[in-house]
Amino acid sequence: MSEENRLKPKPNTLGARLVERGLVTEEQLARALEYQQGHDVLLGEALAALGILSPGELAAFINQDKAAPIGEILIREGYLDREKLNTALAQQRTYGGRLGAICVELGYLTHEQLDAVLAGRRKQKALLGDELVRRGLITKEQLESALELQQRSGGRLGDILVYQGALREEDLYRTLADMMQMGRLGAEHHGGDLTALPYEMALRLKAVIVDETPGYVLVAAESQLEPAQVKELEDFTGRHVEQVLASRQEFFSCFEGAYRSRESHESVFGLYETQPDNSAIVTFTSGQIVLMLVILLALVVAGFVFNRGKTLLILMIIFQTLYLVMALAKFYIVLRGTRKGGQLRFTQEEIDAVDERGLPVYTILVPVYKEKEVIRHLLERIEGMDYPKYKLDVRILLEEDDTETIEAVRNMNLPGYFIPVIVPYSQPKTKPKACNYGLIGCKGEYVVIYDAEDRPEPDQLKKAYLAFKRLPKDYVCVQAKLNYFNSRENWLTKLFTQEYSMWFELLLVGIMQVNIPIPLGGTSNHFKTSFLKIAGGWDPFNVTEDADLGIRLYKHNCRTAVIDSRTWEEANCNLHNWIRQRSRWIKGYMQTFFVHMRHPWRFMRQIGLKGMAGYFAMIFGTPFLPLINPFFWLLLLAWVLFQPAWIEGLFPGLLYYVAASQLIVGNFMFVYMNMVGTYFVIRDCALKKHQPFSYGMIRYALLTPLYWIFMSVAAYKALFQLIVKPFYWEKTVHGLSSADSGSQPPSAMKG
Repeated sequence: MSEENRLKPKPNTLGARLVERGLVTEEQLARALEYQQGHDVLLGEALAALGILSPGELAAFINQDKAAPIGEILIREGYLDREKLNTALAQQRTYGGRLGAICVELGYLTHEQLDAVLAGRRKQKALLGDELVRRGLITKEQLESALELQQRSGGRLGDILVYQGALREEDLYRTLADMMQMGRLGAEHHGGDLTALPYEMALRLKAVIVDETPGYVLVAAESQLEPAQVKELEDFTGRHVEQVLASRQEFFSCFEGAYRSRESHESVFGLYETQPDNSAIVTFTSGQIVLMLVILLALVVAGFVFNRGKTLLILMIIFQTLYLVMALAKFYIVLRGTRKGGQLRFTQEEIDAVDERGLPVYTILVPVYKEKEVIRHLLERIEGMDYPKYKLDVRILLEEDDTETIEAVRNMNLPGYFIPVIVPYSQPKTKPKACNYGLIGCKGEYVVIYDAEDRPEPDQLKKAYLAFKRLPKDYVCVQAKLNYFNSRENWLTKLFTQEYSMWFELLLVGIMQVNIPIPLGGTSNHFKTSFLKIAGGWDPFNVTEDADLGIRLYKHNCRTAVIDSRTWEEANCNLHNWIRQRSRWIKGYMQTFFVHMRHPWRFMRQIGLKGMAGYFAMIFGTPFLPLINPFFWLLLLAWVLFQPAWIEGLFPGLLYYVAASQLIVGNFMFVYMNMVGTYFVIRDCALKKHQPFSYGMIRYALLTPLYWIFMSVAAYKALFQLIVKPFYWEKTVHGLSSADSGSQPPSAMKG
């Protein structure tokens, strides 16, 4: 640092204010600062020694100056000298708090003496922007720019200035603390009993004890507490309360440090303790085990003691009937999904007309594990979303044992609205547990989940906001559509894309139209935060937590809508990795089925006969069909090769024609639904002039039967894991695709 800069006064210091008032010149101040450094004295003493200002003139100025720091006044009043001031300031920097209260605690003066000093300097309320300009922290031009943005988009002025890079966060909170006559949080804040406040009280008041002394407790808060809240704290602690202002990240760190174990327990066992019948912590109830054993015993007795042929025939009739009903139900739902008006669509004019001043805070949960290679791209895409950044609450959920990803995130120099959240190590180690942990302290009126490889379209948050505003109050979730940016990579990604196109473009839309329980997608589902907290969040023991939450949503008499916005994901291009992912999904559907069928009659009274039919079609049918398909395939193969008479006996009369029609017409229907779903996506993207893949993708639907074979492999793996390790989360490895993994949104990809 040059000598000239070293002697230049900092904004809002005593010297700068004396120059501003015209009591000293810049040249006189420079001489005084040089004298101060050479003789190790206070600035006031240097000014007096050089004859620039008399002690009386300096005292009169400090008395009249409402911006004078309390330290200057206490020195002038004789309560402090240079050594005492440095001691008090060092303690303030370490633990935080108001300087005056620290001086009282150190015995430099009494409470009465401090009150008398403060009584003469009560500040009139000033506007934050004017105060920041007066202190020299921002320019008038920067203030005008921030005010213009605030007028257009709403939000808090300080957050906007920090977002624009005009103001450091520390300077903002220091100024706010001074204006509210509060202290600031210190660098160290672990001297007291950090769990002294009951968790519920701390959560409600948004306050946490960070230090304590014999005379007072130091309480950190994100904003100044109301007098009634302060009294409640003082009544509980039995001591005087000193407030310190904490930034969002500082308060989160303090709160997590105090209540980490409690919040970890809540994220794992919260649903089970409040709604045990909705938790998958128990896979099978004793009643379900007894029922399955009775059915198995009945089949054994009927098959081996009475008549094996008739037993197999009865089973064949049951399976063929279930297959036919589920195929027809799925076809009907898809047909309903093709109707106009099924999705909520918004024009560009409607999006542009959104009054950003009315936009609420939006929480984005980003659960990641072992994904340091792809997390950076998602964070870049979130920064590129069309939503005021100072109204975002982005929580990056990092597992405690994932040190590589934690280190990668810490090295990213993230904006202030990104909060890395370290999820404590505990079992089960699942995505829903991490989301529950992130949900506890979230700030948003709405919550959405994005996975690490996701590429949400930039206007998705605004579309979700418009959807909630348009829909009745019983709609608590809007689901964005999912598809794949690497669909062309190989045969597997092409078939995976076809399945997703049908599922999100037609099937989920049809489910919404029919109004039956909807199995939500695992990402890009936007919730009202209030509903999530009432519903108990996600089930950490269910490995397809999205489908389960969709059922609980329906049980609460709430509804879901699908919006015309896409999130582009990475399709599994590796077969082994695909089977791991698909087996987890199917296992989760099995868990969901058994959880909600613990009390079938009660469940049917909750969701109605139509809801129960939809539940069986979607939740039971999804794992059931790939489990029984191999038996029908083997029967067909045996008949073609050997034509045994016992197979002919399984398909007498009408049953033969039903089975034959399902073989020909039924399989065609399933293949055709994938083709139509893919066509709808391609056509929709073409109309928007953003083409991710060509019409040539449709012909790969002819390979769908091959896809079903691997789906059955995954289903049997899921069934095995359901019995031996039901909560095990098969981690899907991302970043395997050779397609472009940069930050360019796929909506801009050319055909």
